[in-house]
Amino acid sequence: MRNLVGAGKHPLAEQLRAAAAGAGLSERAQETATWLGSPFRVYAHDTSAFRIRVAKEVAALNASRGRRSADPVPLDDRARIRTQVAAQLFREEHGRAPSDARELAATIAKHSRPRTNAVAGYDLTFSPVKSVSTLWAIADRPTAAAIERAHEAAVRDALTFLESTALFTREGADGVRQVETRGLVAAAFTHRDSRAGDPNLHTHVVLANKVQGPDGLWRSLDGKTVYAAAVTVSELYDTLLADEVARRLPVAFSRRDRGSRRNPAFELDGIGDDVLALFSARAEQIHCAELEWAATFEATHGRAPSRIETTRARQHLTRTTRPPKVIRPLRELCAEWANRARALTGVEPVDLAARALAGTYGRGLHAHDVGPEVRAATVAQIVAEVSTKRAVWTTWNLGAAALRASKPLRMATPEDRVRLLNDLTGQAAAGCVHLDDTRDPDRRRVGESLFTSTDLLAAEKTLIGAATTDAHLPRRFGDMRGASVRVRVALDTLTDDQRTAAEAILTSPHLLGALVGPAGSGKTTTLAAVAVTWRSACGPVLGLAPSAPAAHTLQRSLGVGCETTAKWLHESVGPGARARAATYARAVETEATSSDVFEIQKARAVQARVRTEQDRWRLAPGQLVIIDEASLADTRTLAEIVAQARAADARVLLVGDHLQRGSVDAGGGFAMLARRGPTAELTSLWRFRHPWEARASLDLRRAHPAVLDTYDAHGAITGGGRSEMHAAALAAWTDARAHGHTAVLAAADNRTVRELNNAARTPGILAGTVSRDVVELHDGLVAGVGDRIVTRHNHRHLRTPDGFVRNGALWDVVAIGPDGSLSIRPAETDAEPDGADGGLVRLPAEYVTEHVELGYATTTTRAQGITVDQTHTIAAPGMAREDLYVGMSRGRDLNHTYVITEPDTDDCLPGQTGPALSALEVLREILATSHTELSATETWDTYHPSVPPPIPPMRPRESLGMSALHAAPPSLAAPPSLAAPPRYDAPVIERSWP
Repeated sequence: MRNLVGAGKHPLAEQLRAAAAGAGLSERAQETATWLGSPFRVYAHDTSAFRIRVAKEVAALNASRGRRSADPVPLDDRARIRTQVAAQLFREEHGRAPSDARELAATIAKHSRPRTNAVAGYDLTFSPVKSVSTLWAIADRPTAAAIERAHEAAVRDALTFLESTALFTREGADGVRQVETRGLVAAAFTHRDSRAGDPNLHTHVVLANKVQGPDGLWRSLDGKTVYAAAVTVSELYDTLLADEVARRLPVAFSRRDRGSRRNPAFELDGIGDDVLALFSARAEQIHCAELEWAATFEATHGRAPSRIETTRARQHLTRTTRPPKVIRPLRELCAEWANRARALTGVEPVDLAARALAGTYGRGLHAHDVGPEVRAATVAQIVAEVSTKRAVWTTWNLGAAALRASKPLRMATPEDRVRLLNDLTGQAAAGCVHLDDTRDPDRRRVGESLFTSTDLLAAEKTLIGAATTDAHLPRRFGDMRGASVRVRVALDTLTDDQRTAAEAILTSPHLLGALVGPAGSGKTTTLAAVAVTWRSACGPVLGLAPSAPAAHTLQRSLGVGCETTAKWLHESVGPGARARAATYARAVETEATSSDVFEIQKARAVQARVRTEQDRWRLAPGQLVIIDEASLADTRTLAEIVAQARAADARVLLVGDHLQRGSVDAGGGFAMLARRGPTAELTSLWRFRHPWEARASLDLRRAHPAVLDTYDAHGAITGGGRSEMHAAALAAWTDARAHGHTAVLAAADNRTVRELNNAARTPGILAGTVSRDVVELHDGLVAGVGDRIVTRHNHRHLRTPDGFVRNGALWDVVAIGPDGSLSIRPAETDAEPDGADGGLVRLPAEYVTEHVELGYATTTTRAQGITVDQTHTIAAPGMAREDLYVGMSRGRDLNHTYVITEPDTDDCLPGQTGPALSALEVLREILATSHTELSATETWDTYHPSVPPPIPPMRPRESLGMSALHAAPPSLAAPPSLAAPPRYDAPVIERSWP
């Protein structure tokens, strides 16, 4: 594998070279005999001056100590040398000394990385769910051996599926044509514990980036197809593993709830959550030790540690925080795991294992045993899953959903599992609308076909039609004989572009309008003027937003009632409306059948009360519905509210920025309207104190790579290792708050936010402002008195001075109850400047464990829509440009990004790391990556420019009277079983799969 993956040569290169030499071939011919196609390019002179100087200094130090030049030196000595060399290089480049630790750390990161690397292979990791690894760790050896064999079989069969469905190369001009290969070449490495010392049976598989085409020539692997298939292959491994384990052992699997905001886990019955948590605790122990080490390192050397230094320290801390005799055989590791389980539960490990082995050896199903009713229900579940989360999906998306939906079914053989997968995927595809059926199959990668559903196309059609259809309003802005003083004042306070946008909104005749503006352009100010004017001239105003904090902020800005879109739909046409409809129907029946005058009067009173309650959730004629942060709302929600407005002779205004983050569900509707136009648009920026940053933010919004040089020139970019950047961002955020600034510490992913939150509470503990008595939170971290937390679930029965406990609201912990409850008060933030004066709220212990997290750091999703003094955002490979733009546009005075320039070590083989990039290189990749979803209609139009989308006729909408409460509208109820057009009756057949 060193030849194959390391150099792109034949695995037996030495033997081939020897044979060629024995045949008298030239030196060049001998080298050519070892090649598999073109060898990997080797970039000469790639060692930086920094690394050369460090090596010389290390050699000199060893010579002074009488040691060999290549001998390793202590970590502290190496850190001191790297610091001195980096400072010298910085002075040579800039003519001055580094001004702070961040400049020094950035220099080390810049000069440490290799400049150019060839892609040698792809690393796939197959890991059982935690309960399987736990059972393997504590069970007797025969049981553990059976689990290992199940794991090996699942890996082998998953690779067989990958080889037969996703392993291709490309040929023709510019690799235009995808062709099959003669198989894969890979090496597998099985490991049995995690880096933290917990049981973690897993296998790394390295796919060589060399495959043989049908013509016998060796070429590179088509990595895009492998990447697209990765989730499906992962889901297949999980399902095959469950089949294999159940075939060998008397066990049962079931879905285990992990809270309202996480997907259920598919775990073994009988292995408790407490035991699973036990074998995840070592990671937290090492992380805390690493934080203490990093703080000591920075105090000693005046800079944060680099990636290499952190990696070595982590290895050292892993050893020193373990019990003695670190490197031990598997039986000793198992003995330690057994002791830990025994200490936690007081039960012998063999008895713990017996709880999981209390099932039966069930007979697995063959594919033909799965009947049509089960298949139909599973296919409906598949389509519902993908269409809820995406507006457009691929065959691979359908395959992954098919495996998740069929996971509870135990299949007899791997062949039956794959056959069922292919059947379900094909049936699901046949029930979808094929968007790109006009594409040349030879130019389309396997699994790349694009699909959507008729109800999504219908929802988008509702939005498009409303944007060009006149609203039937009782009164219009143009009917005003003379503007009131209040209206004139409201409009006169606007800037030119804001007033132009406001007047365009107020005078537009259309049912649906849109206001688009970049971050800091004054959308809220414009909306406030529009709301005042509309209420004076046309009718009432209602505010809606996708999240509770956004709705609360909108209510404070507009001075009108505001709700979340989810709450509005729940009460207007969802479960709340259906419950009132049932109550109303019972009251009507009682009135019609009862002879008791008191019962009749009571029934009439109930009818009147229910009508009054329901009227609160009905739109009124002439009402303006403002939906803020509309890019975060899914398309079906927007279409339903527009349909309600049409029926009520009301009007809808969507507000947001389609170049910021989109909906987590099937979205793209607002962006589609913004691209189609016409829309009211704001162009001037008012948030940023520095003019250069205002101009730069517009270029960043449009993803112009040259703007990165502007940010770099103004010191807004810092690059380095993961721990180093976390520490730098946390230090800057802490310093900003200490000086009285409002600041946000943000990252795009929940994992990074959790790590930042865990680190952020440490200074408070050391300073004595955060107590050491704690309760456990939903995210697995802990909180004590003085900690900042965030509530992650709307609870309307927990009342606060300004309403209720909202999802996304920040709080400070005041006291901890003996039952684990928390007494909290609203945190003082820029959005809530008087938060600290709010009343105390008690969160029940159950709510704390299910819906509370630390709130020091936040995701860019939750940060969207807020304004603060400073933002400090972690950027990393894989991030999207929408997240970067949100993170770099929240702050008035300062917006700084801390770029992780190292690969994620969790994605690398043990002992190996990929090449580090410069901060600007990472940011350029981020700007080239968009998570914005293209609507189904736009995708259809791309491939069918002159053909309308195949949308079946929709039934007429019922009135919004009480009769409408008996059933949800089509867009919210289960999708009706609509016959697809003739061209979609047959399953969509991809080349090779499904």
